[in-house]
Amino acid sequence: MNSREKTLVVTPLVATLALLLTACQSAPPEPTQTPRPTAVESVTPTPTETTPAGDYFPFAADCAELMPDEVIFDFNPNYILDNSAPPAAVSSKDLVKAMEGTTCNFVNQSSQAALTISVAHLTPISRQVLEEQSAATFAPIQVDSEPGFFGTVAGSGVLQVFTGSGYWFTIAGPEVSSPEDVAAISGQLNSFLAAR
Repeated sequence: MNSREKTLVVTPLVATLALLLTACQSAPPEPTQTPRPTAVESVTPTPTETTPAGDYFPFAADCAELMPDEVIFDFNPNYILDNSAPPAAVSSKDLVKAMEGTTCNFVNQSSQAALTISVAHLTPISRQVLEEQSAATFAPIQVDSEPGFFGTVAGSGVLQVFTGSGYWFTIAGPEVSSPEDVAAISGQLNSFLAAR
């Protein structure tokens, strides 16, 4: 894909700023009657779980390439890929879907526990917002020399990593009790994303 074919998707905040800048540069039309002052309500979009404050690049990858079977098997041989099953409770699936990223959901055939892996491709704006949100909730850690965060919510662990190449991935599930538990999975993700 050449640079002309790449598509940058812009979130409401960036679109709003672009419209405001355009409005500031446009010359006002000739008045046909006495102008009356009007009240203009100023609204600043607030980041939410499904609308990050910034922009992003769509990221699509096949789950079999992103996370090979043998890596999941080494983590726990009972897990199989099942994207139709409910994701882990603390996964980033909805946000990553809104950012046109990729989510791979694995299900433990014995316990029905989910292991949800999500990846999005960020720009500096959305990365800063997401890192600040993560830092406010989880403990900072290093994962393969990349900045990350780890915590437990509602009985499920969640690992978030922000790569130097602009990707954000999360690994979440009730069997993720520490970053070391999913070291092979995070290592595979780092290697795969570094090669893109």
